[in-house]
Amino acid sequence: MKYYLLLAAIGLIPCQSLAECQLIASQQKIAYTRLSPAERQQATGPWITLPEKQIKVQVSCSEPQRIRLFFGSDLPHNGTFSFGSEGEMLITAAHAYVDDRPVRLASVNRADTVLRSGSSETLQVSLNEGLAFSNGDEVFGKNASISLLVATRVKPGPVTEQTTWRGNLNINLEGQ
Repeated sequence: MKYYLLLAAIGLIPCQSLAECQLIASQQKIAYTRLSPAERQQATGPWITLPEKQIKVQVSCSEPQRIRLFFGSDLPHNGTFSFGSEGEMLITAAHAYVDDRPVRLASVNRADTVLRSGSSETLQVSLNEGLAFSNGDEVFGKNASISLLVATRVKPGPVTEQTTWRGNLNINLEGQ
């Protein structure tokens, strides 16, 4: 029987800021179970949904500052976080805190000097976009944390040999 190992790698990129900051993820890799050829071939929908995984990301800075996180991938496909050639990772940020106070999340890009949209408790992470911490205005602090919920799905289909699917998520910290 042939099996397929499913794996997603999380890459952390050091921050660029005036105060020294450190970015830590609860894990560098997430692994999924093996998917048998029968499971892949007998799927009834357009996608096979894998169990959701959670990664806790923490930022610690030496001085209070604006903290933003940007998300990219070394393996993008059609504007998504790909998971092999036949899958994708949907990433949602939630449970945001700055200096142990709950905050909301707002979408930003690198050119934004102010928040460009309203904030919410959860935020769908987009490829090559970022998030900021907000309570109406952007929040400054020394410590921040979020949970990233990773929902992975792959397309069903015929399988002829063993394959390992890989995903990739890079997180870049910007502090000012």
